[in-house]
Amino acid sequence: MPQTGLTRFIFSNPNSVSDDKPIFIDAESGNVISFGQLRNLSLRLNAGLRRHGFKKGDTLCIYSSNTIDYGVIVHGTIAAGGVVTTANAAYTADELLFQLQESNSKYLVTNDENLDKALEAATKAGLSHKCVFLFGNRTIKGVRPYTQVILANEEAEAEEYTFEEAKSTTAYLCFSSGTTGRSKGVMSSHLNIAANCVQIAQAMKPHMDYHTARFIGFLPFYHIYGLSVMLHLAPYWGIPVVVMPRFDLVKFCEAIQKYKVTIAHVVPPVLVLLAKEPIVDNYDLSSATHFQCGAAPLSAELSTAVNTRLNTKCVQSYGMTESSPGSHIQPLDDDEHGVIGKMLPGMRAKIVDDNGNEVGLGQRGELWMAGPNIMQGYLNMPEATAATIDSEGYLHTGDVAVLDERGTFAIVDRVKELIKYKGFQVAPAELEALLLTCEKVADCAVIGVYDEQQATELPRAYIKVTEGTPRNEATIKELIRFVDSNVANHKKLRGGVRFLDVVPKSAAGKILRKELRVIANAEAQPKFNARL
Repeated sequence: MPQTGLTRFIFSNPNSVSDDKPIFIDAESGNVISFGQLRNLSLRLNAGLRRHGFKKGDTLCIYSSNTIDYGVIVHGTIAAGGVVTTANAAYTADELLFQLQESNSKYLVTNDENLDKALEAATKAGLSHKCVFLFGNRTIKGVRPYTQVILANEEAEAEEYTFEEAKSTTAYLCFSSGTTGRSKGVMSSHLNIAANCVQIAQAMKPHMDYHTARFIGFLPFYHIYGLSVMLHLAPYWGIPVVVMPRFDLVKFCEAIQKYKVTIAHVVPPVLVLLAKEPIVDNYDLSSATHFQCGAAPLSAELSTAVNTRLNTKCVQSYGMTESSPGSHIQPLDDDEHGVIGKMLPGMRAKIVDDNGNEVGLGQRGELWMAGPNIMQGYLNMPEATAATIDSEGYLHTGDVAVLDERGTFAIVDRVKELIKYKGFQVAPAELEALLLTCEKVADCAVIGVYDEQQATELPRAYIKVTEGTPRNEATIKELIRFVDSNVANHKKLRGGVRFLDVVPKSAAGKILRKELRVIANAEAQPKFNARL
């Protein structure tokens, strides 16, 4: 395992790439940050942060869509001995406020389109606007670009860590939704992230040409998937990343064709478009050797359709924010569809029944896994940590898996109640709590309903309305607008609203979501065509 802190590990350059090799390429402008520039800028930011009072252990929050210098803020903060917390760029001001407060962030870096919400959240959090900085080169509403304030002219040596310090020092606080409401801060150590890079590197070594490989980076850098692959694996391996601010099918295809991208890390909804949209035929995507799918389950039918249409490999990986994130990768020489592949080196796993007893090959059970990449725990939540990681170090994933005689895993169901919309987690309890603040809602429950067309779950609300409230299309639209205006984009009620006389609950008052799923599955046609 790596024996140093994360900065020294990332810039250890195991593949001996030259300093002038591009690492981040802006898909639209073609602007480049090379390997040497990334290291230089990160160490200059380190110097600037220290000069402005940033101390070891302080937290910096990034609230922005993808940009080619996102990694400068990430690695510069880590080099200064700080903690990075990445906020969803679609968060509302109140959602950002929660993360700022939970993480005790001392600095906030944002972009121009998010500035108003960032300033609102900073004000409520008691964070001086002098500690808010912008990507780009413009001063807006008195907020200056980070390059003009906290980017020094000289470099400063990165904070050094012993093995034990790297193992116990938090580097990242990515927030992962739980089934009980607000999201939880996942404490990932220097060793968690570095070890996972080594694990993935070992697993992919037989299938990777580091000298010719190119990634495309539309996955949000604030999400653990994009953060790990694009901002850590890529510079560690010396692989260029073509950076897109967000996903757009046409621009995605254009970028693959223009920059000869070889590996595209994707989520299932993107593969739906690649399998079905006619416009894909207008582009030459032949440079792509394979599509690596993660963040949400990939069906055998969808991966087969992409393989057939594009004549390229489509494989699946598995992981969680709590596992930094990778734990399983399907080898490129495995032609089976619908599996997550083999466990990464250095990990161990169990598949257990409801009583915690291990089951046999081919039998369903909850996946438990352990290894150097498993998180330290949840920030300020010892009880939640103890409920997720047992005394033997096994992370209880909440996912139902099957293991075959080849050592190949498949995820077949989910124990936990989280909804996964296009790879993003949505906590039903959070939406339920919000809906109950609406005067027209007497009671409610939220579940995820699977949409085959989009290959993702959609949040749907089952609602008992207050007396006198009509159960009609107008009320549905009003309730959807109410939720839409108070949550981030991925939490919207795309699965619509259904009315109930009574929300099914147990004697103890727990919502019986299984009964709601039976109702959802029994619907031949939606009663109302809510906006999707």
